[in-house]
Amino acid sequence: MFFCDFCNMKKIIGIFCVAMLSAFQVKAQCNELFISEYVEGSRNNKALEIYNPTAGAIDLSKYRVTRWQNGSAAWTAQMSDLLSGSIQPKDVIVVVLDRRDTTQTGQDTPVVLPLRLKADLFLSKDYNTSYSMSFNGDDAMSIDKYNDATAKWVPVDIFGKIGERPSPAWSDKPPYTGTGTWYSMDKTLIRKDSVMAGVAKNPLEFNPKLEWVINPRDMFDSLGFHRCLCTQGPSVSVKAPVISQVAIYPNPAVSMATVFLPFEMEQLVCLNAAGQLVKVKFNHFGMDDMSQYSLDVAHLPAGVYTLEFIAQNGAKATARLVK
Repeated sequence: MFFCDFCNMKKIIGIFCVAMLSAFQVKAQCNELFISEYVEGSRNNKALEIYNPTAGAIDLSKYRVTRWQNGSAAWTAQMSDLLSGSIQPKDVIVVVLDRRDTTQTGQDTPVVLPLRLKADLFLSKDYNTSYSMSFNGDDAMSIDKYNDATAKWVPVDIFGKIGERPSPAWSDKPPYTGTGTWYSMDKTLIRKDSVMAGVAKNPLEFNPKLEWVINPRDMFDSLGFHRCLCTQGPSVSVKAPVISQVAIYPNPAVSMATVFLPFEMEQLVCLNAAGQLVKVKFNHFGMDDMSQYSLDVAHLPAGVYTLEFIAQNGAKATARLVK
């Protein structure tokens, strides 16, 4: 009997140790900002989403965004912009290229309205003095932090490989510099929810497929929130996300529309302009970082509709659909 009790105690201690080790590993990883979404779209539609995985707000005054143009490994002030403001815990900021003048053309062509509306911070307003956010698919990007002790800037996350220029973009097959599917050009990339820390050291090679989910060019719907396993840390109180609005693509829609949600939907409510309930069928496609839903709207008469997406835990998101 004593031997059995001893064995059971060892088993309990073993399970406790594994659980504690897992908790410490999560805490060790979820301790610094990283890039959660990368947008390299048409013309000047460029954006980075930066995620705060920690349990506290982070002051951005000691962080900067740096572009490593065309394989360069030499830092220049024109390629780097300081951030400002703060990020709340488990929240994001969306940084967008500052091209807002709708009368401009050429290299100053304005960012499209749906992306401008997603922005928390605009950078690189004057191309003659700053173009950190004017990146292309062959430019590495980094989030750098100022170290008070060493008085130096150090990367906390690197997208791509500094000093390497792919042709024309980083891709999913060796040597990852253009062979296979192109990831870093004409795409929106979302960081997998299993990623809980940035790439702080320049990698020997950059295989984007390991940490990023590929999406079509000029897809901005998922900007503004990020799903990450860091929210499962032991010291974090996980609450049902409340999202005021999400985007539907395309909008206006003809027969089918797509929406990306940070939760699995339990119920869809569709109301027409008169406030009447209208039935809409949908299909669910699970993804690493979010849930994708295809909505069948072919039967809807022309008009404006309000959609409410409801999760099992009470989380809600809304969108307006034009048919």
